[in-house]
Amino acid sequence: MRILCITDKQINEHETALKGIFEHHILEYCECYMVYFTKDSKVAISVDNKLIFPYSTKHRNFVKTLLRLNYNLNDFDFIIVRNFYSIAKQILPFSQKIVFWETFPHDYRRIYEAKRDKKAILRKSIEYKIKYYLHTKILEKCLAYMGSTPHFKDMFYSHLTIPTSYIPNGIDFSLCNLELIKKNISQINTPLKLLYIGSIDKNRQMLEIIDAINEVNSDFVLDIFSSSENSEMDKIKEITKQNNKIRLRDSVPFNEIFNIIPNYDIGLGIIPNTPLYSVASPIKVMEYASNGVIPLINDLPEYIRLFDENSAFFTKFDKTHITSTIESIIKTDKNKLIEKKQNLLKLAQAKLDYKNIAKDIYNFLLTL
Repeated sequence: MRILCITDKQINEHETALKGIFEHHILEYCECYMVYFTKDSKVAISVDNKLIFPYSTKHRNFVKTLLRLNYNLNDFDFIIVRNFYSIAKQILPFSQKIVFWETFPHDYRRIYEAKRDKKAILRKSIEYKIKYYLHTKILEKCLAYMGSTPHFKDMFYSHLTIPTSYIPNGIDFSLCNLELIKKNISQINTPLKLLYIGSIDKNRQMLEIIDAINEVNSDFVLDIFSSSENSEMDKIKEITKQNNKIRLRDSVPFNEIFNIIPNYDIGLGIIPNTPLYSVASPIKVMEYASNGVIPLINDLPEYIRLFDENSAFFTKFDKTHITSTIESIIKTDKNKLIEKKQNLLKLAQAKLDYKNIAKDIYNFLLTL
């Protein structure tokens, strides 16, 4: 089997599913050629199985650029297109072997934010309906569709009749620091160490979560690693000035994350269960879990599918409930927390390993 995987990323970006699945574990079963993009050059180049295209080919001349590098669409059994409908549209006249992979409801986000901010709702609604119609027509011509979770198709494309599956976020355990993980699942820090790594913005409502944590009276430490710069972050900075238990840290490069995460006990994964995130597969929670850091999560469908009370702590998305849940966690017997860490790691190895996810994808492709 030969796969062409067309990403939505620039060559200097690191995305764990692309690296862990299509540049690593799926190679056990097939050949895979990757297409990345660049805004720094107008010339396409090929380096081994990695093709780097000018970003402009997202909208035009993608097929011609592929041919210039001596590749033909017919050279591949499957063409996986990640998020870029404009590229799928360019390819469809020449090949229907497209498996469209959608990781996030990017189109819906615009109307969601318009309703949230009560601005340009009519215009954004019309734009969304037009895009939804056009993109659905593209999907109907594809060979198959893969969302980021089992819930994606049901939420946005329940009427699709083409074969469907999903590619969830997971973890490439070869990147993990096994020595640090082994140490982490055998101890609990004093005071309890909480961690958040990721973006901070209005959609994630992280400010409300930090407000709730700010009300916790028991002893703890929360470290926040984020590169976000916005009004939400400014308000969180003000909270940290008043509460030294909540600390802002500089964001760290991807290759350093796995030396940082296993120094913590609890990882914050609370995300509002809105149509925007109910189909999400939050990567940071997967990274917490694979390092023995117990997730504090809510009722997202993907969380419920993967975790249980033996491997995670659950809370309602409610300020009072978040505060009381963290108070309860802090008072939990350390041996019970250690047991939960160990249960969590076993679950992560069984459910979140990109090696297993790659095999599932390969088996799905065999059915097409």
